[in-house]
Amino acid sequence: MKFCLITCSIFLIGKSLLWGKVSHLLVTNIGDGVYQSDQEGNANTLSRSTFLPLNTKLSVRSKSGIETLAAGYQFRFGSSTTFKCDPKSIELYNGSIFIRSRKISNSIEIKGPEVKMQLSGAGTCLIDVEPNGGFKCVGMLGKINFSMNEGRSVSILSGELVFTNLAENKFSDKLVVDMNHLLETSFLISGFSNSQSFLNSLQSVSESQKLVLDKTYNATVGRAKSAGSFEIIQESYPQKKNAKPFPESLNLPLDPKGYKMTSSSPLEEFLGRKPKRVPASESFPSINSTNINNAVEKMPSVDLKKRPFPSRLLRGQ
Repeated sequence: MKFCLITCSIFLIGKSLLWGKVSHLLVTNIGDGVYQSDQEGNANTLSRSTFLPLNTKLSVRSKSGIETLAAGYQFRFGSSTTFKCDPKSIELYNGSIFIRSRKISNSIEIKGPEVKMQLSGAGTCLIDVEPNGGFKCVGMLGKINFSMNEGRSVSILSGELVFTNLAENKFSDKLVVDMNHLLETSFLISGFSNSQSFLNSLQSVSESQKLVLDKTYNATVGRAKSAGSFEIIQESYPQKKNAKPFPESLNLPLDPKGYKMTSSSPLEEFLGRKPKRVPASESFPSINSTNINNAVEKMPSVDLKKRPFPSRLLRGQ
């Protein structure tokens, strides 16, 4: 079986280079896997070690998933995901996908119900189809670049999240997600077999994020149900230490207008109170040679002969 997979992988790479296509070799079936409907409406389940048919609508069954390999890529399709593999793109009708790009020069088009974007770079990301027909993209490892029409692009790193803003045909501002919580709850990661090196990399990123983010919210990023906003939902899992409360459901714009000037002065905003001027009588005296000499004279004298030698201190004598 191992020899068969190696042979198929070599054939896969050669075929992709010769024809310039992304051919998906099905290597893992979780649950009932993926099926293809024929003209009569019958569902034909695809078996392992076969290539996914191109330009054909495929569906992953509920509580199931699949993993595929292509030249320079690793893909995972989540539960109830409906998609189509074209020669140089993937079209997602609904569901979620895991993409691991192994080469910086890689580039593939991801199409959705209402938007399409180009993915490039080397790294790992998760992409969900949102109720509004757009995408939610989360960076896991490396650096992933997304670009849309008119040169609008964004790059996301580990723990960063962006939405596609359909109202303005661009990407939203970046948000930060709890990597540790994501690793525990995402089926596309925890539901599949992962190499130890991949898990170590994810754990390292998660630990580094904890050191940087000292303030967290007991809330999670919800779905983008409208063209220009997304939800913030209060979490029901145990409260985090020093976490800030959030309303149970709150719609936030995909492109907030940034910082707003307050009526207070910048110094008052920085201090958290009104600044006060120190009176001249409370100010420190100026430093000069006379002050230094007076301070030295007031210092108590020390008999150096009575001081123990450092080595005697170490020996406890």
